[in-house]
Amino acid sequence: MAADEQVYGQGMPQVLETSMSQFDGLVEDIKYKGQLLARETKLSSGVMATVSIGFAIGFTLAVLMMIGPFFFIQGGI
Repeated sequence: MAADEQVYGQGMPQVLETSMSQFDGLVEDIKYKGQLLARETKLSSGVMATVSIGFAIGFTLAVLMMIGPFFFIQGGI
């Protein structure tokens, strides 16, 4: 085997500096998207944890706002 003969699949690959900037940009994009996904997951988990309490409070307020004027006009029960 001659010294100037290239054998593929062996040795350490060499990466040019210009292509490293492309990889850096890709890594930053993946990090950004991961942070967005984590933030959205936390937000939706918080909303799902409080949806039943919020529905109960909203339903009670809606019923009071519909029935309240009738009690006010008639003077109570």
